[in-house]
Amino acid sequence: MGRVRTHPVTVVAHGAWSAEIDLELSPLILEVWRAGIETIHSCQDVGENIVGLVGELPHLKAVAGRELGRASIGFADLAGLLAFQEALANAGKREGFYERILHWASPDAWQCVIGLRDPGLEAEEASAGSAGSPRSRLTAASFQVRFPRSDVEEATDRLRRHNRREAVPLGRPTWASIAIAGEALRPGAASPGAPPEA
Repeated sequence: MGRVRTHPVTVVAHGAWSAEIDLELSPLILEVWRAGIETIHSCQDVGENIVGLVGELPHLKAVAGRELGRASIGFADLAGLLAFQEALANAGKREGFYERILHWASPDAWQCVIGLRDPGLEAEEASAGSAGSPRSRLTAASFQVRFPRSDVEEATDRLRRHNRREAVPLGRPTWASIAIAGEALRPGAASPGAPPEA
């Protein structure tokens, strides 16, 4: 099978946490850890990372293309993901970057991805030969945020300000990047394909 491409790495350590981190993400991950937020994985470019699998898994070609230029950080729980994005939101102006992390319709919008696992299937595989098949019991296994690689530097700067507890003027968002005929889509607006509210 093809190989997942790995990026150049460096060892990052803070307190009890230490890991090899992709070089471009290492300053950001260090600031995430300094904020007391646990990560479980990261990648500076998801598309580059999976392109080596396309030869044997052709359907990944579209995924690799879609994820090219997008970084990823995985968190141990939803609270960690939310703490990360809230720290970013409160450490700089509510302009384009803020709009990208918050609104699905913004150009280069950040995406949150929940990875699932099936402990029921894992129990079945562990006790091979048992009669019957247990029902699936899905649980959340990881909480990822995927974002433009070009946002790494600003995210790092914002987290540094957060960690130094700097007060910054936030301002009010204009939502200029998502205005349609002068009217901005507000956060909380339904995603494409979402059913209308009754």
